[in-house]
Amino acid sequence: MKKGDLMAEKTTDELLNEIKQTGEIEDFLEKNSAEFSEKPLHKYINDLIDASGDSKADIIARSGLNRIYAYQILSGKRLPSRDKLIAFAFGLQLGLDDTDRLLKYAGYSPLYARSKRDAIIISVIDKHGNIFNVNEKLYDNGFRILTA
Repeated sequence: MKKGDLMAEKTTDELLNEIKQTGEIEDFLEKNSAEFSEKPLHKYINDLIDASGDSKADIIARSGLNRIYAYQILSGKRLPSRDKLIAFAFGLQLGLDDTDRLLKYAGYSPLYARSKRDAIIISVIDKHGNIFNVNEKLYDNGFRILTA
């Protein structure tokens, strides 16, 4: 299974258009029940890990997160901040679209190119960099690192 296999089939714009065209919201909700993000975040992250084929230990190591803290996130005992979720995305080696999808799933704003800090993160993701690359670039430009 590929990473993208866990993602919804319809785009947000497609769902929005259907909502606008539907007569009864209940019909829309029933027809699109598989499109909604109702799984707890920690289960969603664990599904991404399972789909990656990599071990949790390897992904956590690549994320640069404290091991105990990361396992607390994966067990649902802690909710990650936006930065920690981005660090997990680096651990999972997600591209920009999947990173944004993960952020939105958690209720956070996607990476925004008009934000200098987010632009740095986007640039490192685009160049297939790792957590150490992004933290170095953030630090060098006067921003808080992801794993602080």
